[in-house]
Amino acid sequence: MSKYFKITEKTEKTVQLIAIIAVLFMTMVIMDHERFLRPVNIHNMLMQLAELGVYSLCIGIVYLAKGIDISIVSIGNLAGIVSGLMFRSAITPYTTQGEIAGFIALAVVISLTIGLVCGLINGILIAGLGIFPILVTLGTQSLFMGIGLILTQGRAVTDFPRMLTDIGNISLFAVGDFRGLPLVTAIFITLFIIMSIVVHKTPFGLKLQWYGANQKVSFFSGISNTRVVIRTYALSGLLASVAGLITMARTSSAMATYGETLIFQALMVCVLAGLSPIGGKGKYYNIIFAMIALQILSTGFNMMRISPLIRESIFGIMLIAAIVLEIMQTNTKAARLNRAAIAAERETDSTAVKPPGD
Repeated sequence: MSKYFKITEKTEKTVQLIAIIAVLFMTMVIMDHERFLRPVNIHNMLMQLAELGVYSLCIGIVYLAKGIDISIVSIGNLAGIVSGLMFRSAITPYTTQGEIAGFIALAVVISLTIGLVCGLINGILIAGLGIFPILVTLGTQSLFMGIGLILTQGRAVTDFPRMLTDIGNISLFAVGDFRGLPLVTAIFITLFIIMSIVVHKTPFGLKLQWYGANQKVSFFSGISNTRVVIRTYALSGLLASVAGLITMARTSSAMATYGETLIFQALMVCVLAGLSPIGGKGKYYNIIFAMIALQILSTGFNMMRISPLIRESIFGIMLIAAIVLEIMQTNTKAARLNRAAIAAERETDSTAVKPPGD
């Protein structure tokens, strides 16, 4: 029985999220099952998971390191802009399909390199100089956005090759009315699986969680905290560049100011997933369940024609409520453990054997 409760406690947040998904799904079906269950609506929901999902993976990993990275959207946009400018300058009407495929592969490499370098800059400033993560990433957010604005003069980069936009909008396993799984969503799911394995099953992931839980213990255990932080933010930047490529391929455009609200939504996804902003706590794989719940809720808002302004206010209230609830649960568990420890100590004292003669 104790084993059962132990397993239940570990998966408590996962069970809660699955229950929320079930309630939201049934609510949408009851409200308007014809619109909600239409194949085109399901396809659109799957398509919209990609960008926000990858950005949520970025936030999730830095959360575990007791940090935050609000520069990820700017990194993604910068990666897309550089790739887009390369397409515009290198591809002509006489460029063959094989050459275009080569340019796309080169653009992917360039974008990933940009994301990696940007993430390394964040990590070195945070770990090397000891600056607070929010201050560093707030500054680099403006820096990366400014570089993008200079490169584009504040305009959107468009006119990408058809092959690229096909990649961004193609679907897999389409059968009959079912439009299939969007390729960009399949990319997100693949990255989610890889990152979940990295966080929970690799030495780096364990060091990351130890560091987030207690930096002093991590240091005296022989873990290089500096190396862990730099690698974490480098990985976050790398993932952000993938999100930027997805945006560029899906929308056939790149712009320095695109997706400014995505960072807020990614923060909310991670908080709903139970990843604690204080670090070292939470199951990384819960991100996928929080994403699904949030997407169903967003679709419901669209069906009810709720204004985007009101929607952002509701999301803000949800974020604050989730953070407050997380803190209350953490304090309650800590108080319960303290009471249990005090009770055990008193019981030990009361049952201690008295010396002879007393």
